[in-house]
Amino acid sequence: MKENLQYTAKLAGSAFLTLLKINIPGLLFIGTFSCATFMTLLLQFAYDRDGVGSGGGAHGASAIAYLLVIFLARPLASSVALITYFASPFLLFWLGNKYIITKLINKVINDKGENILFPLLDKVLNKLQEKQPALFAKGSDKALLKLKMIQEIKESTENKWFKRIILFALNKVHLSELDLADENRSFNDVVKKSTLTVLKSITEPSRSFFWIICGAQVLVFLLIILRVI
Repeated sequence: MKENLQYTAKLAGSAFLTLLKINIPGLLFIGTFSCATFMTLLLQFAYDRDGVGSGGGAHGASAIAYLLVIFLARPLASSVALITYFASPFLLFWLGNKYIITKLINKVINDKGENILFPLLDKVLNKLQEKQPALFAKGSDKALLKLKMIQEIKESTENKWFKRIILFALNKVHLSELDLADENRSFNDVVKKSTLTVLKSITEPSRSFFWIICGAQVLVFLLIILRVI
């Protein structure tokens, strides 16, 4: 029990550090280049309108009206800058979470951590069998069974990282394709074997998404500063 708690803490610490290593540098980079991009658009518009040395004053116009005029003057550049500004953090968090999960999965498999995952899965499945035994009957709707399994895991009080790992694998398991007719193997054993097969098939994650997002920020900045768009 003590070893399981230590391993869980180690896994959570690894996930948290990975999250910081990706999100903090990524958000700083996105914020810096987004500010530089919008400032470039502002200065270029001021230069085009008033010439060098004008300072780009709005001459009494409101900030919103001034930004609208910039957008109308450079619609493509402004649209690309806005899309990049809003999409980059979203992609960073979404792909970053997938990276963390796949990294944890690889660590769990390498550490033979399925010995911790499987008791959790057994506990959830046994509880579901007690609550809704009809779902496990022969000829029952396997799609509904899968949804109930996923819901039961989400609502359980187990470690959130273990739950996310199991859910990640279960979403790729197709119960309708499993051999559930073998009386020598329990439903739990079949599901656990399929889950383990899915987890082992997941390759080592890559951080290429991080560099692609950062590269997109730099590219947009260069395209605008060189007036390509």
